[in-house]
Amino acid sequence: RGGGFLREGRDAVFTELFRRMDAGYVLESSDRECLHNLLDLDSDGRATRDLFRRSLKLWYPPLRGKTALIIVDLQNDFVTGSLKVGEGEQAIANTNALRKAFKFDLVAHTRDWHPKDHCSFWDNHEGAEMYSLKELTLPDGTVTDQVMWPRHCVQHSHGSQFHPRLDIEESDVVVSKGLRTEVDSYSGFFDNCKGSETMMRRIMFESGVTQVYVVGLALDFCVGWTSQDAASCGFESYLVSDCARAVHPEPDHKKLVADFAAKGVMVIDSSQVPVQRNFNGETAMKLARKLSLWRVELLATSRSQAQTPDGGPAKEPGGYNGKNCSD
Repeated sequence: RGGGFLREGRDAVFTELFRRMDAGYVLESSDRECLHNLLDLDSDGRATRDLFRRSLKLWYPPLRGKTALIIVDLQNDFVTGSLKVGEGEQAIANTNALRKAFKFDLVAHTRDWHPKDHCSFWDNHEGAEMYSLKELTLPDGTVTDQVMWPRHCVQHSHGSQFHPRLDIEESDVVVSKGLRTEVDSYSGFFDNCKGSETMMRRIMFESGVTQVYVVGLALDFCVGWTSQDAASCGFESYLVSDCARAVHPEPDHKKLVADFAAKGVMVIDSSQVPVQRNFNGETAMKLARKLSLWRVELLATSRSQAQTPDGGPAKEPGGYNGKNCSD
């Protein structure tokens, strides 16, 4: 009662929760152990009722259910500049319309925020040709074929700023990527060799987000990688295709849908937002296991160790593009 502790009583709570959600799912002992560990936030083998209620909301799908819109790289260089993607302005218009049609619980913008000597710039490699592939050794020792892109989205340049037609609200957050000279970062969650992580996953997790909708530029690079990493992190991930455009459009839409589905991402259009959730015991435990592993990582890694700039308000009174998110 009141501020008392839950021990054996947690098993009864788990049984009742799953009975309400999916009466046909049988909780195994390993499931119960996973749930115990996940919901015991301070790892002392017991949980106060208040702490248990708060931690339960981070996991139990019917209590979570928050939505996030990740707007990927709608910056000047990708819309009208050095790395212009066809119909980029239409992607902006459709994204603005989507925000007006549906109120997301959280909106996050990613942006390329490259140093001048970034490894993806063709003119930083003697003899390289623009858009060719160059073999590079990544920080983890693996070798990759890096696309030699035109110079784009250099920190604090005009091309790195968000396009003026993009609607941005005070509550939006910004997550920068591509800060490390030696590795590219297509995803809004990790760099291309997963050697460093942005604050995106933590922001989503701490906000209680379950569903992630991804839009922006370009579908076959940064939008695609972000949506796939969202799925791998345990979120329901949806790529909103009419709010995105590709560098190399896939002419076969069925193949596009199948390719993303194989990686846990559903391709939809904006008329299907929001997608109706379908909760069952299996999906609930799958989420619980991913969150439990993430929690272990979170305890082992301090916030200061994440890649920075790590996300912050999209606007300040002085104007959005004047904000230095590197601090």
